[in-house]
Amino acid sequence: MEGNVLNQNGEIIPGLHAAGKVSGGVHGVNRLAGNSLLECTVYGTIVGQKVPIRKRSAPTPTGTPRTVAAAATETPKERRKVLPSELSQHSTAGDCWVAIHGVVYDLTAFATEHPAGAESIHELAGKDGTEAFAAVHNERMLEDFDDEIMGVYASS
Repeated sequence: MEGNVLNQNGEIIPGLHAAGKVSGGVHGVNRLAGNSLLECTVYGTIVGQKVPIRKRSAPTPTGTPRTVAAAATETPKERRKVLPSELSQHSTAGDCWVAIHGVVYDLTAFATEHPAGAESIHELAGKDGTEAFAAVHNERMLEDFDDEIMGVYASS
């Protein structure tokens, strides 16, 4: 098993992968309960290693892209300040910035992947969403979003 999804003719569907219970696994329908957790982990890892990771770039204050590596090496002191007036200009589903715990994130691309749905992020677009975020998440969840940081929120 390589995690490929097949069409009705048994041909691989490019770019579509499956792992875990949806794939049936080595036990078929016999063990679709907790006994398949290790199987899910193993085949999930196999599929995860196959999926290509695209390189992304983050915009600079001037609008020119910089590499993610360059963005990741910035310290918070070097990040630009985003005023409330600028934040409010990014308030649509297609341009969705949200301030959380004093940092402004561009969540435009992530919104559609958000487990609770895009709407809960779109409601916060162009605003300080700290209170809503803190009600259901811990701050450590933001550690994976360094690439989406647009700057520090200058609320005053």
